[in-house]
Amino acid sequence: MSAVQGTTTAVTSGTADVISSLNTLAMTLTNSCCDQKLGIANLGYQIASDGCSTRSVFSDAMRDMIMANYQNSQAQLAAINAVGDRLDGKLCQLELDAKNDKIADLQRQLTYAQTVADNAGQTAQIIANNEAQTVALERYLAPTPIPAYVVQNPNCCPQFGTCGCGM
Repeated sequence: MSAVQGTTTAVTSGTADVISSLNTLAMTLTNSCCDQKLGIANLGYQIASDGCSTRSVFSDAMRDMIMANYQNSQAQLAAINAVGDRLDGKLCQLELDAKNDKIADLQRQLTYAQTVADNAGQTAQIIANNEAQTVALERYLAPTPIPAYVVQNPNCCPQFGTCGCGM
């Protein structure tokens, strides 16, 4: 083989190696690009998946907080209602006690008034009975004469110029 032919073969062989290397590099770059696209797609999916799970965690935590607040509010409302019911019961009891005290006071006043009236009636009966007994005793102890017929007083009328004393 001649030198030119040898050089041509070497250049051709070198060119073929360069083309093969360029093809390999192109293939590597293509694969690398595809791998990067796949990696970016996987990263986007992972970000979306993580975002979804993060939102789900936040949503669950928010729901749990709202439920806990609702239950606390219900417990506080029940406690407030219980206190209100106790206060209402005490208020009703106080009003009932005041009413019962008023009734007892009015009953005492009525009993006192009835006692006073009964005492006044009894006292009047006793006084009337005493007066009747006194009159009966006076009649028995110092009887007054009861005339059989009415006689004129001899000293009351003047008789013929006399002054009524028999002179």
